[in-house]
Amino acid sequence: MIVEISEIFRANLLRVLQERKVSAASVSRKAGLNIRAVKDIEERRAKSPRILTVFKLAEALEVPPAELLGLEKCQCSNSSELSEAVEFFSSLSQEQREPLLAAIRQLIAVAK
Repeated sequence: MIVEISEIFRANLLRVLQERKVSAASVSRKAGLNIRAVKDIEERRAKSPRILTVFKLAEALEVPPAELLGLEKCQCSNSSELSEAVEFFSSLSQEQREPLLAAIRQLIAVAK
């Protein structure tokens, strides 16, 4: 599943780069990432980009993160709140993330 999402993300990222006629290096710089970040995704060196990377690239390209992830049907009422949540989650250690993820999964199961 993660591999599929990574490939969807990669394909959508490359599509947006081509549509906007921008280089991988310029988007990496604009996103505040290593100059090779997008090139590594393009060349499949980065197997599973961090969620914060996805959000930074989406912001740099001025597209919703959901578009890059292939989740266009996702309705997010406030993308700044979502960005804040992702940034917070990214700041946690793996040990801190696990109980939070378990709670989120339970909420999702109840909501279905």
